[in-house]
Amino acid sequence: MKSAVSRVVVAVSIVAALGATSACGGSGGDDGEKSAKPGAGSAKGGDAAARLEKAALVTGDVKGYEVEKPKGAGKAGKAGAAGKAGKADPATCAPLADILGTGTSPRPEAYVSRTLTRTDDKDSTTTRVGLSAYAEADAERLMADLRAASKAKKCATFHVGGHRYFGVRPTEPAGAAGANKPNLGGDEAVSYKLAHPMGEYVARQTITVVRDGGTLAVFDASNLYDPEGVQRDREAERNGMESVGTPKADEDPKVAAAIVDAQLGRL
Repeated sequence: MKSAVSRVVVAVSIVAALGATSACGGSGGDDGEKSAKPGAGSAKGGDAAARLEKAALVTGDVKGYEVEKPKGAGKAGKAGAAGKAGKADPATCAPLADILGTGTSPRPEAYVSRTLTRTDDKDSTTTRVGLSAYAEADAERLMADLRAASKAKKCATFHVGGHRYFGVRPTEPAGAAGANKPNLGGDEAVSYKLAHPMGEYVARQTITVVRDGGTLAVFDASNLYDPEGVQRDREAERNGMESVGTPKADEDPKVAAAIVDAQLGRL
């Protein structure tokens, strides 16, 4: 059985990673610009907040996972201005980090988030699911910017203030249909991987973003690579002892298709 300590360390890494990324500046445009008229997937003010809260996953929706509402994060309602952690360099790479919180420009009309962890010890991946409401035209533009940044060679490594992201590459979105369009209501999807240093560790994230009208569903799966922990596991196994199960260098986190399909089914 994996150590409970390792699960706590991974969860802490997620919180820290999200704190760094959600505080980023906008990915472009002007917050003061007039947004396009809301589309079918968007609603204003309290209506949007109530709709997202109703659509958010709850424990029991995905077999084998516990669903929690993060404290002080992902509250339903109008998204407030986030503090800025610095500008992205290159600037075109900003959407890759901005989408992980409410740092997009324009800000979402409403935002909620949930954190999912396995109820067993088979996987130390933690998945955060964020739902954001935009005018549909804004959501389409954000997806286009995100897709371009995920494929840009110059965004393979980028900085936001003093924070470095690396190993950025596009992947196939998780979900019922695989490639570009999940079966359960999504209009388009983008998926990519990235990593960033966290002290002596490396936080690794796999992100799938699905647009359903004016709603963006962000699935952010993360784990922590601890080289020393991997070595300790190997030594324990050689000595006939049970290892902690630290994720290895080639064990990138995966967004579970069951989570994507369950969330899209509620939108």
